[in-house]
Amino acid sequence: MPFDPWHSQVGWPKTDPEFKPADEDVIRTLAEIEKASTSSPSATTNTPIGPAAQGPTFFRSVPPLLFFAAVASVGLAVLGMNFAGKHLAASSGRSMPGRRGVVSRSAVDTAMQTEAEQLLQRLASDDSSAADQILGQSAQWTGKTQRTSNATQWITIALNLPALHAREAAVQAELALDGVAQDDSGLRAMEQAMGNPSQRAWALWMLGALGNRGVDPVHVAKIIGSYLSDPQVDVRASAVNGLALVGTDETIPMMLDRFRNDPSPVVQERAACALAESGMYTHEQRMTAAASLVAWLDDSLLTGQQRAWTLQALHDISGQNFGPDSAAWRTWYEGAR
Repeated sequence: MPFDPWHSQVGWPKTDPEFKPADEDVIRTLAEIEKASTSSPSATTNTPIGPAAQGPTFFRSVPPLLFFAAVASVGLAVLGMNFAGKHLAASSGRSMPGRRGVVSRSAVDTAMQTEAEQLLQRLASDDSSAADQILGQSAQWTGKTQRTSNATQWITIALNLPALHAREAAVQAELALDGVAQDDSGLRAMEQAMGNPSQRAWALWMLGALGNRGVDPVHVAKIIGSYLSDPQVDVRASAVNGLALVGTDETIPMMLDRFRNDPSPVVQERAACALAESGMYTHEQRMTAAASLVAWLDDSLLTGQQRAWTLQALHDISGQNFGPDSAAWRTWYEGAR
């Protein structure tokens, strides 16, 4: 949210063994997944989110995926595809439309490009000193470096590391390599890019990155949030990806709302993953989301798949496994908060 924690580490998303969707639900979901993953890769790309390779790719290069659904009547299992990292462009290598940097080859400083890629390689190996160097130096890379396949791979890995410090360095490096200034001029450029449908998913991601790095996060969250009601599933999913990068307290209710109320399972899954493990939220913020998730376990209006995702999210946040026992989850939350 890519090489995405929910899929590569814990095998998420998981399906409640009791959950057997109706044929029409499966058909509708398959149609949505097909539409999101073919006509608009950004909807299934990207968790903690992953960068895109030059050209397109989204949220952690390996776009996220959806879910497992068993259909007894037709003996068919629906396996959600790999969630794009984040965020992101991780393992699948799917590209995001319009996602490209603004640095021309002629402007690239070879020595600086080499240094940047060496630092990113170290960052991907979980070298905290490399994260410090990137955070201190990467602003200087803007306009003088560019995204390469190696850089994208290392950023994607870093975006999926447990340490927020490493993820922050990856986000900042991504902005620099794509030539997006970390100031008001970069914000204005991304607002302008939002007007181009082919660049919208990339721009939503970069806006989230800017907000995370302190460029007017309140305004950025409002811009991204305005796309949460877009009629297109891929746009709403991209907006969720962007908000997961902003990672402020104010974005948590927006994520919870999309998980609970969005009509698309693609968007629901993306929001659940962002709240549980991907994106730029701290553990304390994820615990804030857990309060609602625990409360919803006994809500009969939750669909079977939403319930399965809720349990998976709580497992990822807590490290506990109480299954569908809502009383046990309430006890855990009261003792852990």
